Amino acid sequence: MPRKKNAVEPATLDEMLNDGRLMRGDDQRLIVQRIPIGIADLDEILNGGIPRHRITIITGPYSSGKSFVLQLLMKNAIEQDLQVAYIDTEQTYDPVWWGQVGLPLDKLLVSQPVIGEEAVDIAVALVKANVDVVAIDSLAALVPHEETEEEAEKKFIGLQARLIGKMLRLLLSAKHNSAVVCTNQLRESIGGPIPTDVMPGGRAQGFFASLILRTQREGWIESNGKREGFDMKIICRKSKVGQPFKECVLPFLFRGKIDEISLNLDRAIENGLIKQRGPWYTFAFGSAEGEQIMGRNSVVTRLNDDSELFDHLRAALGEI
Repeated sequence: MPRKKNAVEPATLDEMLNDGRLMRGDDQRLIVQRIPIGIADLDEILNGGIPRHRITIITGPYSSGKSFVLQLLMKNAIEQDLQVAYIDTEQTYDPVWWGQVGLPLDKLLVSQPVIGEEAVDIAVALVKANVDVVAIDSLAALVPHEETEEEAEKKFIGLQARLIGKMLRLLLSAKHNSAVVCTNQLRESIGGPIPTDVMPGGRAQGFFASLILRTQREGWIESNGKREGFDMKIICRKSKVGQPFKECVLPFLFRGKIDEISLNLDRAIENGLIKQRGPWYTFAFGSAEGEQIMGRNSVVTRLNDDSELFDHLRAALGEI
């Protein structure tokens, strides 16, 4: 069959390699870039941090720490002079509380869209502008415009799932270097013979996400008979950018902090920097080597009172 006049000649292999449509497998541009969260145990199960140009979903039951993990990521990103945007679809942003967590609010971009389509447009615009971290809290709160215009008794089967699917497709297809992180609720499906946990918004999000984290409460942290926090277990349920099914436990305090002293103390004991024999703890690092203290609370107090000693411990852990 004769070729049509003015037909565009197909690109050659060399042309596609030159313009970037094709790349060699060892091209440095293909290496996954990450933004660390700043908590060593958590970054370890994430193989270094949250991946860029990927979608990460943080899910879990209510009050299990989803938004707090998001806050940790944004705080650490801003401290690295990265640009961060927060899309608050749940309309729960509180600058007083977020300030207590330690976020530099003057460097945080915040949007509170009313309808889901507006949130989608804002998210796509942010990634096209190469904002380093685009956080959406949460997917479950995305309300399609049609729902706001119709009567309450009308059924809207699949509307939210289609909206979320469209947003995730747009975010993945756009050329950008942003780390897109979404939170979502975890609900119980009662349709089958055995109840299972599901994320609202359709199954597509589980396929679009390169990383899925699940948070859950493990136990309470108490002092003088009062609850001061809980042990937050974080499980890597899916990872296309590392090894999945890793997990860690972080001591979360209600005042908006991770108890880093207790966390690093446990790591030090595991790695032999602090040796435990019964109630006795012996330091085996730095200038404090050989020092013995009885009782875990006394060790925590010692590290809390001597910031220089705690810095030496963290430095020793960083070399392992």
